[in-house]
Amino acid sequence: MSGVTVGGLAGARLRAMEAAEPAARHRAIALAAFDRHRALHPLEHYTGILSLHALARLAVAERQEQLLERARESLRPFVRGERKFAGNFSNYQIGGNGTALLLWQGHLPEAAEAVRREGRRLLEEAPRSRDGIFTRPDKRGTDAVFIDAAFAVCPFLAFAGRALGEPAFLQEAVQQVHLLWPILRNPTHGLLHQARGFSRAEKVTEDHWSRGNGWGLLAVTELCEALPGGDPRRSILIGVARGLLEACLRFQDAAGLWHQEITRPDSYVETSGSGLILYALGVGLARGWMPARYRPAFDRGIAGYQRYVAADGSVDNTCRGCLSPGAGTIADYMAQPAARNDPHAFGPAILAFGIAAQLARG
Repeated sequence: MSGVTVGGLAGARLRAMEAAEPAARHRAIALAAFDRHRALHPLEHYTGILSLHALARLAVAERQEQLLERARESLRPFVRGERKFAGNFSNYQIGGNGTALLLWQGHLPEAAEAVRREGRRLLEEAPRSRDGIFTRPDKRGTDAVFIDAAFAVCPFLAFAGRALGEPAFLQEAVQQVHLLWPILRNPTHGLLHQARGFSRAEKVTEDHWSRGNGWGLLAVTELCEALPGGDPRRSILIGVARGLLEACLRFQDAAGLWHQEITRPDSYVETSGSGLILYALGVGLARGWMPARYRPAFDRGIAGYQRYVAADGSVDNTCRGCLSPGAGTIADYMAQPAARNDPHAFGPAILAFGIAAQLARG
């Protein structure tokens, strides 16, 4: 386990986790990661919104009232407007994807008005690039787009659309994926670049960044979860998700993880992207749209990931905030430092170990 101290209470907790049966162990790791995020960083940030999304996912899967109440109580201050912070997208202000997910699943009915309001605001007022893709407020009307926006907006709109009977929300979420993929997908191997138009106009970054590919997978996987089984759009998006997962799996290392620059094993192991990729793979295995032959790759990845997570939920080897660094070259991405307990570390861990617990239960 990289950089982890296991003496004293932490060591006892780690030994207890290791002795537990797999589903309980994975669940405990996921909850420890959420607790660590909350102890070290505010939730009023997009990384907090990701961890809240992950907690809501875990609570819905576990169907345990105590955990559902914990997710509700974490999100209600956002829904009530008691927590405000600067962010690229207004749906963050009400708790983002997690709020819409709990509403859809019937666990947060009081959020309906706020979710409808923010869904309509996204469609009518959110900043977009000149080709209609959601982007940062300072890039409105330019060619600048980034894959991070897909995770921020698409699951929210999809969950909201299902919860509220708003087909326009669902269609917008699907359309965003279909607009982004041709711009950012590298046809040579199927991996995604992070961005276009940030270092200079029309310039697509040269990276195949771990977390960027994870953002794309999180977005499309959650759309596959939200769309009804008979919806033809779901079949198309499953193909998109499977294609990106299979591209990522070609670069999975011997320990089951992915590196900062996915195509460069000489770059460092990067845990946030690894966690997001594993979450998407786990969902695909659980729902049957990824072949069972990939289960060993998932299990190997979870075992490798666990070596970077301490008993107290601390997570090592996470790239810090990163958007088209320098000139957007592979070298620029490889030069971005990794950190312990960066706020980006926790949401992916909660998601990955949460789906691992679900798969372990069978």
